[in-house]
Amino acid sequence: MNWLKQKINENRQFYRVLALAIGCNLLLVGLFAAVSYSVKDITVTVNGKTAQYKTIRNSVNDMLRGWDVTLEEKDVVKPGRNADLKDGTDVEIALYEVQKETVSEATKYKTKVEYTSDLLEGESKVTKKGVKGEDKVTYEIIYLGGVEQSRREIARKTVSKPVTEVVAEGTAVSYNGVKYSKVITMVSTGYTHTGNRTATGTWPHRGTMAVDRRVVPMGSYGYVPGYGEVHAEDTGGAIKGNRIDLFFNSRGQAVSWGRRTVDLYIK
Repeated sequence: MNWLKQKINENRQFYRVLALAIGCNLLLVGLFAAVSYSVKDITVTVNGKTAQYKTIRNSVNDMLRGWDVTLEEKDVVKPGRNADLKDGTDVEIALYEVQKETVSEATKYKTKVEYTSDLLEGESKVTKKGVKGEDKVTYEIIYLGGVEQSRREIARKTVSKPVTEVVAEGTAVSYNGVKYSKVITMVSTGYTHTGNRTATGTWPHRGTMAVDRRVVPMGSYGYVPGYGEVHAEDTGGAIKGNRIDLFFNSRGQAVSWGRRTVDLYIK
């Protein structure tokens, strides 16, 4: 009788161990099923680069903490740092970055115009070629998601200065195939012999011209259409500004000329 009780007790101990083992296995199976069910397939894009991941995390922040990733305040996260993660969620992260960049930049040269009677009006010639300068410029550049958002110049150093270009512009004019340094519109009158020498000490003759020396330098040679070649030898009390007095050999010729507007071509 005692051996039967002992056998029953041994069987009870066996069944308890068996039941415990079965219970543990069922618990592990349940946990495995629960864990397997919570795994999510997500897509993560950082600064335009995309990769696929599996995670059991339930929010974007949890996922980032699990990766030991700390984002800065100005970094942009979509759909949001506190957003829930679901299977198929797309997470986009744009990192805010500030960088410095130093580049070489060409600087423009200026152009200086010099007028010359060696060239006709409308003609020009480069007498000194311009050369661009060079600066070293440092910029502070802000990127978001790897895309430049703005740049600000923070330093500039001149490596070489630009050289000014000099351009000669023609003022000369051509009349009847003869080149003159310039042409001035004048009001002209005629005069004749007075018995006096000119302001330069010569006797007046055909071609003698009285001028305002502030407008036409004394001694200048030129040409007046309808009259001919002229030489600035004389002055007159009434000859002021753009006025000239042309000498004629007779009073009748001077009166016939009268008062008229002419072009004075000066050599």
